[in-house]
Amino acid sequence: MNGIKPKLLIFINTLQTGGAERVVSLLLDHLKDDFEIHLALYSNYVDYTIPPEIKVFNLHQPLIQNKVTRFLKLPGISGKVYRYCKKNNINTSVAFLYRPCYINAIMKSFLGYRGRVIMCEGTHQTTMQESHSAIYRMFSKFMVMYSYKRAHLILANSYAIQTDLIENFRIKTPVRVIYNPVDLQLIKSNTAEEPDLVFEKDVFHFITVGNLRKEKNQLLLIQAFFILKNLPCKLLIVGAGAMEEELKQKAKDLGLMDKIIFCGFDKNPFKYVKRSDCFVLSSNVEGFPNVLIEALACGKPVISTDCSSGPRELLAPDTDLHHRAINNYEVGEFGILTPVKDVISLANAMKKMYEDAPLRNQFAAKAARRAEQFDVDEIKQYFHVAFAGL
Repeated sequence: MNGIKPKLLIFINTLQTGGAERVVSLLLDHLKDDFEIHLALYSNYVDYTIPPEIKVFNLHQPLIQNKVTRFLKLPGISGKVYRYCKKNNINTSVAFLYRPCYINAIMKSFLGYRGRVIMCEGTHQTTMQESHSAIYRMFSKFMVMYSYKRAHLILANSYAIQTDLIENFRIKTPVRVIYNPVDLQLIKSNTAEEPDLVFEKDVFHFITVGNLRKEKNQLLLIQAFFILKNLPCKLLIVGAGAMEEELKQKAKDLGLMDKIIFCGFDKNPFKYVKRSDCFVLSSNVEGFPNVLIEALACGKPVISTDCSSGPRELLAPDTDLHHRAINNYEVGEFGILTPVKDVISLANAMKKMYEDAPLRNQFAAKAARRAEQFDVDEIKQYFHVAFAGL
């Protein structure tokens, strides 16, 4: 762009590790030359490097607080964001994750914000809400419908999410699909770092990476791995989170502490993925899981639960996206899909990947080429067009 750069507010809870946070960190770096970017943070937690050109507006709110208190504070926070946008003549506000989306909606509805509002959805809302109480589901559905009807544009990171919003939430706002970008150059450079862990030559290493939370269901993976306990295999779990102690206790109860390695959080998980033999994702719900793309970028064969959004589009893109694997695993073009919460099917898929070297090699040969389609240099142009209002 020539002349004055368009001003853009990107609003997210934090820049701690996570899928949406990583997307934002990439956008900050790759769009800063074309936009004057202001970054609004609900809480001051930052794990990613923020380019010096980015202006940061920190709301200094506690990330964890009572739900009622958090809801009641939304109007006041909306006022602060509105005043910041007005003071800095920002005419486009982009929200990632539900709290910033709610705040943007209030800013648009009650405070008269005249700029464009873009909201980014990275979760299959219907599936996510299923695990909560009826009251929570009603409130959450109302807030999603209320917020997204006030947006000029919604960016979904999968076609399954786009369909869910249109069909189940009756969203009339335009919903455009832009997949999550990944930085392939950074991933490849980070694989060269030597991990502290020694990878045994005669041992097959399964690996998973992610936050240790209930919806990621690493418990399912541990239970499936228990079925394979007599094979010369190990399981690496890279990540930290609320479920960590429960997962370790489960591994201990099953007598697997010598075969399951908890690596903890690591800013560079790619050094582990590159040296492992197969990546496994066991989530109950996803949006569009970056970790699968990153595993493919490392040249790894992958197994994933066929949750409602993401894995099928990535691993079996030519199949019916409404279809789900049931009863047993399904071999897709770029990986294996298994039914959600199905221990036996996941164990069978892991055993298949362990035993079938030609299949592993077939997946590995396609992996990097598939990942290239999601490189930030390919994807950023779509965000550029959306943010510029083209």
